[in-house]
Amino acid sequence: MDIEVYKTDVKTKEEASYLVKLLQFVISDCIMNFDTEGYHILKIETNREIKEMVCGVFNKQGFQCQKL
Repeated sequence: MDIEVYKTDVKTKEEASYLVKLLQFVISDCIMNFDTEGYHILKIETNREIKEMVCGVFNKQGFQCQKL
């Protein structure tokens, strides 16, 4: 599995939890970990390219994300 890392503008644990639930619904075959301390980093273990799906979920909810 590869690890994709995204920098986000998510500020709270509640927002992070909500977004992870949405992402797990859309991308159920991945392992996700959200760090809301410091740089607000989302890490996703995956076997495929998911950048468009991840950024799409974030953007639809009014958040920004950037794959690092």
